[in-house]
Amino acid sequence: MTRVVRVVSSGVVAGTQFERGVQRFCGIRYAVAERFARPTALPLLGEIDATDFGDACPQMPVFSPLVPGGALGVAESEDCLHLNVWIPEGAGPFPVLVWIHGGSFITGAASQAMYDGSPLAGLGVVVVSVNYRVGPLGFLDLRSIDGADPTWTANAGLHDQVAAFNWVRNHIAEFAGDAANVTVMGESAGGGSILHLLGASQRSTWFDRAIVFSGSAGFTFEPSDAATIASRFVAGSGTPISQLSSVDVSTLIAAIGGTMSDPDVYALAGMMPFHPSIDGDLVLDTPMAGLQRGAATGCDVWLSTTRDEMALFVDASPMEPSKLAKRAARYAGLDIATAEQLVESYRKQLMGEGLETEAVNVWAAILSDREMTLPIRGLLDAAVAGAGNVFGSLFTWDSPPRADGRPVGAAHATDLPFIFDSFDVDGWAEFVGATGPDRESIAKVASRALQSSIVKFCSDGDPGWPQWSDDRAMCTFGELLKVQHDPLRAPAELWEAIAS
Repeated sequence: MTRVVRVVSSGVVAGTQFERGVQRFCGIRYAVAERFARPTALPLLGEIDATDFGDACPQMPVFSPLVPGGALGVAESEDCLHLNVWIPEGAGPFPVLVWIHGGSFITGAASQAMYDGSPLAGLGVVVVSVNYRVGPLGFLDLRSIDGADPTWTANAGLHDQVAAFNWVRNHIAEFAGDAANVTVMGESAGGGSILHLLGASQRSTWFDRAIVFSGSAGFTFEPSDAATIASRFVAGSGTPISQLSSVDVSTLIAAIGGTMSDPDVYALAGMMPFHPSIDGDLVLDTPMAGLQRGAATGCDVWLSTTRDEMALFVDASPMEPSKLAKRAARYAGLDIATAEQLVESYRKQLMGEGLETEAVNVWAAILSDREMTLPIRGLLDAAVAGAGNVFGSLFTWDSPPRADGRPVGAAHATDLPFIFDSFDVDGWAEFVGATGPDRESIAKVASRALQSSIVKFCSDGDPGWPQWSDDRAMCTFGELLKVQHDPLRAPAELWEAIAS
């Protein structure tokens, strides 16, 4: 690891060179922003020390992380709009991959160790990872409250991402990147951000392709919902609206918990009260509506989901089958007989796939399909009508149960170490069961296959398997890499039968 200096048109940028010739320039300020306001772009100017990551957005601590890798690795401050660049060895220009981190729109940062861009850059893409504002600083729409500052905006965190995309278009050529070939990629909240930005009228000026891993597809606040959440947040903060711009940021962070536990807020948003909202400007409608009206025309799209998305979010304690049917009835608004039919159908489906059929596994499968996997299937159908090349994938690697008995399987976020080849970070290898001579080597092969598909998609818009069409082909990434035709057909038909 050595210090390296890159000369740009308006100055010099000092970074770090690693093995295989990959260079990293991190902590570059791409914008500044007043609290709750839109960001103002910053030029790439003067002498810039880009050897250390910049601060993360202030956020609530993760008291009980469901997966490894929660440490931010940096301080927190409102001066957080930084990005990081990894450059392959060679002259370029290389395709550009912009990473948007997840964290339920409330936590996370690009500095997290599991998001190291070196392995992907070593395969021939310029990797850019982006900090953006999260929680109330990034996703609280205060405009409906009397006395709100007229400079405040909705979806500040999305505006941050747009500012970063503009920085990439304007400056990435100085870092060996091809500014005319930019792919954005995100997971969880990062994927959800991209789904919402696909519908924006200026999308084509920001990026050319999009990869979404486990992006929330059916959760966009209406303006009235955003107003309710904002009013409850302000009341809970104990701070007059006129003082929200100046009060210490710790007061805002402390108010998050009360907002999340407010019954009315929970009824609207569950545990995610900070989320993109329709604002009549940047976010015009839901991701589904945007794709249906052809908003992603000309944009190559790859949407991916994990088989057991919600497995980590369910209570792992034993549950009697009769109680499971009652829970399913309340959740889906079904009569008890129909709910029993649903539960039994899922039990048989899991059994047929050689998976566990305990009540907790059945409940996780029901939630996973209804909340994530089937909405992604619907988005893929919608994207075909207007987007460019459209591809789907399903992550199926089986991780072992946690020590507390909570099932994991191919749960939400278990694809991350495969995307970044970060098994040796924060205990990820143990968590996903990529240890021991056989499993470790198989996991490395699966990771390389996924990374190679990502790089190929960034290069030419084709990850290496058939496009989504009437047969709904998806590539499944697990111990084996294979193409399956409509692997989500069974749960889709089951829910269609329930609805009719």
